[in-house]
This record gives sequence, structure tokens and C-alpha cells, in this order.
Amino acid sequence: MKKFLLAGLSCASLIALLPETGYAHGGQYRGPGDVVPPSPGGGGRGTGPGGPTTGGPGGPATPGPGGPATPGPAGPATGGPAGPGPARGPVTGGRGMQLEDDLDRWEFWWEFNKDPYIRLKDAIHSNTVVSGGDEFFLGATRKVEARDTLKPSEEEKLNIILPALKKAIDSTEQRDINSSCMVAMAKIGKDHQPEFKLHDIFLPRLKKADQEVRETAALAFGIAALDDMDNVQLLAALAKDESGGRTACGRAEVDDRTRSFAAYGLGLVVNRNAKIELKTKAFEALRDILQDDKVTSRNIKVAAINAMSLLNIDTADDKGKALATEALKCLEGYYLKDLGAGQQLLQAHCPTAIAKLLGTSFYDPKVVESYKQMFRDDLTEKGKVKRSSNDIYRACAMAMGQLCQAVDNDKSPDADNCKTLVELWHNHKDKQTRYFSGLALGQIGGKWVRDVLIKEFEKGQNSLEKPWIAMAMGVYAFEKYDAAKTSNTPVEIEESFGKLLRDALSEVKDPNAQSAFAVGLGLCRYTEAADDLRSLLVKNKSKDDLAGYICIGLALMDDKRSIEDIKGIVQSATRRPDLLKQAAVALGKLGDKSVAEALQKLLSEDEKNLAKLSAIASALGFIGDRRSIEPLKQMLFNESLGELSRAFAAVALGGVADKEDLPWNSKLSCNINYRAAVETLTDKSAGILDIL
Repeated sequence: MKKFLLAGLSCASLIALLPETGYAHGGQYRGPGDVVPPSPGGGGRGTGPGGPTTGGPGGPATPGPGGPATPGPAGPATGGPAGPGPARGPVTGGRGMQLEDDLDRWEFWWEFNKDPYIRLKDAIHSNTVVSGGDEFFLGATRKVEARDTLKPSEEEKLNIILPALKKAIDSTEQRDINSSCMVAMAKIGKDHQPEFKLHDIFLPRLKKADQEVRETAALAFGIAALDDMDNVQLLAALAKDESGGRTACGRAEVDDRTRSFAAYGLGLVVNRNAKIELKTKAFEALRDILQDDKVTSRNIKVAAINAMSLLNIDTADDKGKALATEALKCLEGYYLKDLGAGQQLLQAHCPTAIAKLLGTSFYDPKVVESYKQMFRDDLTEKGKVKRSSNDIYRACAMAMGQLCQAVDNDKSPDADNCKTLVELWHNHKDKQTRYFSGLALGQIGGKWVRDVLIKEFEKGQNSLEKPWIAMAMGVYAFEKYDAAKTSNTPVEIEESFGKLLRDALSEVKDPNAQSAFAVGLGLCRYTEAADDLRSLLVKNKSKDDLAGYICIGLALMDDKRSIEDIKGIVQSATRRPDLLKQAAVALGKLGDKSVAEALQKLLSEDEKNLAKLSAIASALGFIGDRRSIEPLKQMLFNESLGELSRAFAAVALGGVADKEDLPWNSKLSCNINYRAAVETLTDKSAGILDIL
């Protein structure tokens, strides 16, 4: 459906610069501002109905080969600067020009990787005192504190939300509502027995003339993740363009976009299902795609690689171990092909895919060491195959961050690997490889790494290098605290990181760096800086990007004293979608139980600003407050509202009822090589990572 923009950044410039595109699948764009990772591949959408023409930013989009060139309406002013970074680049699409400095910004990494750090539903679904709960007050002298969870019950999901979505999708052929309802129903991921099955809703929509509806139907099978071999076989047939897939689509051949989404769907299905026979069937289809030289679509190849990373194989038994070994060898075989620079963009997805597979399913230390050595050799240009693409180096740096163990001293097993990353941070010719290397150090952790990060932060350049080291510090501290919480050991605050970031916050004037320091302080949970952040928020309410990230930083450090200040931001940001989204998420993270009601009131207005609708609907869905169900359901069937408003209500309902605590595509977006983008991965409009 008309794509639902969720850029956490610079909406004003985005509205002004983007061509008018559709908002497909009930989606979002994760990256910042008016730039997008490069999409050199072919396989753009075929022509089809253009969808609603309501103006607004061109977030995740409907079919059409890149959108018309005519710019859309400018939209409301936000009262803030155009966005992070000193210069604004052209909108990218297809083989358009990219502005390297913008693409190197830390916000891209954060927006693609933030979900496991924010964990929004953990806060809103916790058992906390809720004013207005069923037993909150029982008279003047009797007060019972109701420990309500705002998580929707299975009864509410299956018998209220699911039938409502079914009724809505059956009532119209309108693209936006159809796409949104399919994704929302898939998020619930259960049949409504005995009345209807999800399979029977998605299957006929594979034959629709509208490209977006077809590819959404294929993806919905994957998001639903039903434990059913028939669904896996259907997705395999679609992904491989076999007779069963062509019959399901009612076409002579399955188009490339539908094939790509079906491939992703295979990975999503088996990621949530333990049956080895399902995983084997999915792998065999993905392997055939990757090894078939007749498959020339970059989108399909990249989908197969990243779907393979989701296999999530239990290697406790021989069958699982054999399948994991075969999957690793398949990815390695494609990665080691001697291909040109253009094809190396596709190969650059293999290191991160291998790292994900090793992290979830393989525990032979010799195997892990062999891959670390391979990636280190490529980073130092000593590998078996000569590389010419920076995308390869970037991917290898990211993979090392996932595979290496904490380094406490020079004798630690991964000390030399970390020294290589430090050298790359200092000297690599490609800035993004440098920045990913610095971030990887934070992901690896250990006392030796901590000392390196402190040293590098102290001598780094404020506007370019320090934000990345701030992220590395934050990730280091967060992972350390998370491990301590899991093991029930005392949490030691990283005072050295906190003091450095706090001092830098007061010294630097660049909003981009200040934003990074605010998020870094939040990840470090350095509450001594909370007063400084609140003061900075008051001074910078007009700067949407900076104010939004300050709100996130305060929420990450669980500063309850900031709730009223952030509520004020929500109330004043009704025409500033990106800031509204960030502030609402922050309130949800802080456990404020009133934020959903405020958002519902905003969504119930017959709004034509797509960015605003997206911000509100996605925030409601991420928060997941069951008290939103009835008002959202009423909106879904309120014909006095526009179709887009109703479609966004479906998006929000799907988020509220989601079977997963984190967004379904976060398992793909986290630690992915987003710089090596193709259209169906992320294109700021219609990629798998751009969908709510």
C-alpha cells in the first residue's frame, strides 16, 4: 500500500525533494533523510496502477519503475533544519548518483539496527501499574494497584483483530487496504479456525494484476510463518519460477519482484519453525537460485543469500549439522567466485549471511576460525580472490564484529583480529569500511577494546569519526549490561564512556554528532547525563533530528523524569512526523501508558499527510497497546475517513497483534550490509527492509 515512511530523520527535506511515489505494503524507510543506499541492480517494478496520488514523502512504495519525476507537494514545514549532514544530495534511485558523505552517516546503521536495543514492546507489555486498570480504585479508602499488562490476549488477536482484517480485505480491491491487511494478518500468523485460513486469503491475491498486491501476498506467506510444508513448497515454486509458482500467479512466468519476495519468505518461514524437513526444502530452493547462472536478477540473488542467513538451524543432531555445513559451503562457494565489481555487490552479502548462520546454528570453533581468517585476509587484500569493490571490505568488517570474541589483552584469541580492525579504522581507503571496523570493535568488546575506544574517541574528528565511536561505545556497554542481566550478575556502569560522551556533548556544536552522543549515552545508561540531555532537548525543540534522538537517548537510559518533557514534544509535533515518531517511541520505551491514546486521536483525523499517518500508525503498532484495538477497528470501517487513513489503521492493528516482540524484518535488517542495496532489499520505497 502507499508506503508508510518511517525515516527517523529529516522529513522536511524528504518531502521537498522526493518524487511522488506510492507507499506500498504498509511500509517504512529506516534510513535518514533524502538519501538512500545505492541500488545498482535491475529488476525494478513493472508498471501497474499508481495508487493514491495524495502528496507526501515517498517512503516505501507501490509498483512502478522508480516513480514519476514530478515532485510531490512540499508538505508542512517542520520548523527545523533540513536534516543531518552539511550538504543535501539528490534523491537516488536505480543507478542514480549517491552522495558518499551522507551515506556514511551513523544514522543509517542505527536505523537498521535499533530494534534489539529499543525493545519497545518489552516496556509497554510489562506488568506495571496502569491508571484506569480494572481494579485501580475501589473506593476512597481501598486502592488496588492493578498490575495490567497492555499486551493483547490471544483471544483479542484471533477473535477481534483477525476477523476485522478479513472483513476489511474482502470489502475492497483497493491496493492500500489489501496490502496492509495481508501484512497485518500475517503478523498474527494464525488461522481463524474453522472459518478461514490465511493460506486461502493470500493465495488468490497472487493472481492480481497489481504487482504490489502479488508480491505482498508472497511475502505474507513468509511473515505468517505457518508450520506447513505446502506453504514452503509454494514459496519455493514462486522463488524458482517453477510451474507451481506460475500456476499460482496465473502467469507464463513469475516476475522478478515476486520471486525475490518469495525467496525472503522462505527464510522467514523456516526461521520460526524447527522442522528440519522445512529448512531443508527451503535451503534447496535457495541454493538452486544462487547456483543457477541463468538467474541474472540481482534482486533474486541477494534475496536468496539473505534468506539463507535466516535458516536458524539447530546443529545438535547430525541432520542439522549436515544442513548447516552445506548452507555455509553454498554461501562460501558463491563468495569465492572470481566476479566483476558489479557482481561483487551481490557477493558482499555473503560474509554477513555466513556470520548470522554461524551465530545461530554452528558451534565448531575450527569452522568459525576458518571464516574469520577468510574475512581478515580479504580485509587486508590477501584473500584467494582479488576484490575491487568496497562493498566486500565493508561486509567483512561487519562479519568480524559478529564472529570475534571479547578481547581483554594481547593474548586473547581474537587480539590480532581486533588489531587488524584498528588498523583499518585508521587507514582504510573507504570511509564506510573504516566506520564499520570501529563499530565492530564495540560489538566484540573486552577490556582491551574498551581502552582502544576511549583512545580513538579522544583523538577522533567530532563530526565524522566520533559519532561512530560513540555508537561503538554504546553497543559495547549495552551488550555488557545485557549479558549481566541475563546471568543475574551486578551491572557495572561504563563510567569512562559516559564521562567522555557527556563532555563531548557540551563541547561539540554539530547536531549530527550531538545526536550520536545522546544515543550513545542512552545505550551506556549513563543517567548522570540525563539533566544535560533534557536541557539540550529544551533548547533544540525546533531541530527535529536532534530532538528526536535526544528523546531516544533519554528513553534508553530509562529517565522517567523526562516523560513530561517528551509528552510536550509529542503534543507540539503533530505536523512534524519524524519527531513525532521518535518522541512517541521514547514515551513507549519509558513505559508511559497514555501515549497510545494520544496517537489514536491523531490518527482518527482524516489526514492526508502520509508521513504523519506513517509515523502515528507505526508508533502505535510498535507500542502494541491492546487498548488501541477498538478505536483502530472503528477507524478501519469508518467510511468517512480516506482509504489511506483506514489502511494505516490496519497497519497499526497488525503491529498491536504481532506474534513477534521485534519487527519481523529486524532479523534481516540487523547486521546486514545495507550499503550493498538492491531495490527489493531497500530502496527507500519498496524493499523488504522498508516494510512495517
